[in-house]
Amino acid sequence: MVSPELLRRFPYFSGVSHETLRRLAMLAEERTFAEGETVFREWERADHLYIVLSGQVEIRFMVAGEARTVDTVEERELLLWAALVEPYRTTGIGVATRDTKVIAFEAQQLRRLCAEDARLGYSLMREAVKAIADRLEGTRIQLAMV
Repeated sequence: MVSPELLRRFPYFSGVSHETLRRLAMLAEERTFAEGETVFREWERADHLYIVLSGQVEIRFMVAGEARTVDTVEERELLLWAALVEPYRTTGIGVATRDTKVIAFEAQQLRRLCAEDARLGYSLMREAVKAIADRLEGTRIQLAMV
């Protein structure tokens, strides 16, 4: 569990009730990844949604047999948007490029809470769509360079 006050610092949760914040905090825990550690691999189940507290994670796609960085996720950004979007599988490789600390939310329970609290669900899905758009743009650029 993390503090509801820690969660209140993030814009994704600014409009949610204190009760929803408390429930979110109960679903969350802090995790760390060392520089160079693989956070996730392609096609794994996305069992957690992360918010990066500190550090940096590169998102890499295999393009023409080579791992290419298509996006970099930094402090205060969502990581593993696939935890919110069916089929709940990762589409790339995440590698910590610095020592990284995240808040990890258990995905199934988070999705249930989003269904109960439309404001929370809308806010998180809006951020997930932004992340998806960034990845598509980064992928387009990498493909153009092949």
